[in-house]
Amino acid sequence: MERSLARTSIEQLRAGVPSRMAADVLSAGRGRIMADIAEDLRSVQEGRVRRSMRIVAANYGDGKSHMLQAVRNLAEGERFLTSVLTVSRESPLDRVDRVYRKLVTGTFFPGVDRPGLDPLWQAIERSGEASERLLRIAQTRLHPKLAAVLEARFDGARGDPDPLDRDLAGYLLALPDLRRAYLDNTGRKLGQIERFKLDASFDYLRLVAEAAAIAGLSGWVILIDEAEMIGSVGRRARARSYDFLGRLQDAKALPRTYSVVAVAASFQQTLADPLQETTDLPLWLVERGDGELAGRIEGPIRQLQGAPNLPPLTESDLGQVFDGIVRLHAEAFGWSPPLDGKALLTRIRVPLRERDIKVRQMVRAAVHFLDLYRVYGVEPELRVHGLAEPVMVPEAEAVSEAAATAEPPDGGPVRRDWDG
Repeated sequence: MERSLARTSIEQLRAGVPSRMAADVLSAGRGRIMADIAEDLRSVQEGRVRRSMRIVAANYGDGKSHMLQAVRNLAEGERFLTSVLTVSRESPLDRVDRVYRKLVTGTFFPGVDRPGLDPLWQAIERSGEASERLLRIAQTRLHPKLAAVLEARFDGARGDPDPLDRDLAGYLLALPDLRRAYLDNTGRKLGQIERFKLDASFDYLRLVAEAAAIAGLSGWVILIDEAEMIGSVGRRARARSYDFLGRLQDAKALPRTYSVVAVAASFQQTLADPLQETTDLPLWLVERGDGELAGRIEGPIRQLQGAPNLPPLTESDLGQVFDGIVRLHAEAFGWSPPLDGKALLTRIRVPLRERDIKVRQMVRAAVHFLDLYRVYGVEPELRVHGLAEPVMVPEAEAVSEAAATAEPPDGGPVRRDWDG
């Protein structure tokens, strides 16, 4: 790994941010589930449906997000289009048009670092046959609006394609704007088309799934993090969010598409059970005349409730993780740490004993420890007074930036309080 990339990874780990580049380093102990996911991906590549979604659970800070990044690395290596989406209270899964727009901003074409769908459309455009195939699918299976957008986008040679590209990126054109863009790009007036309702926004996901296959990719992998945030919104929004998870598993609507969803292990106890999702929410929908939606959401709710927990990391697993952190830190800053992963783990555990510490916090403490060791040249002594994690970030970042000018002490241990 290049030094700049290694340093970026260390900065992300120090801040507690999931790092794609460090994901493989932190995936020790996840061999079985990663092997299962690899087999799922092979089945998608071969066009056979083994399973279209896998849901995994883990406690906060125990590696769900890094596991999703490891899946992304695996999928991109197998030439899948990949999308990463984090659920939040402000961005639940209830509005498909908004979900699609957010998915696009986190979508990556294999071998391309910049997110977005432009490389996918460009791959389609390079082949007249591929463009025609995708257009026929839009004309026969999807909402007529998408066929009009594609026709103007692929066949037009005179106008500005930007409005059409924005529509394909999720900033949906109103019909008058689509008519102008169609006329500008094709020189023809757009005929009467069916009114586009937001419920039809799922057709944009269907379009991307079809385009990925036509472009010669292995398929489309969608990674959804923090699914427990579905429980933070109102009943109607929760119901639509569960329904979205169900629709992602429709192999006919989304061919060669595979999803991995990460949810907090506490979802069932702290969210679903008190809210009595499997009984009260469907009943509430039935009472409001939406029995069809009520029937569709029970399956996804039970899937979230029954998601298997990621196994806890063993001592051997943790040793491998910390070995990887030592190697990554050495590569990032061009030095040779005088201890291995096992020794680093021991040093970190001393001030953290008898605390309910998460793996993520241990990783941050390890990076902080190595920062101090590199700057001062002697082994630091960490003392923890609390776990207010944000307090650590600016201090640690300042340490890394001051490395070139810091004066080492005369000797003795470096004491640094850590509010990790």
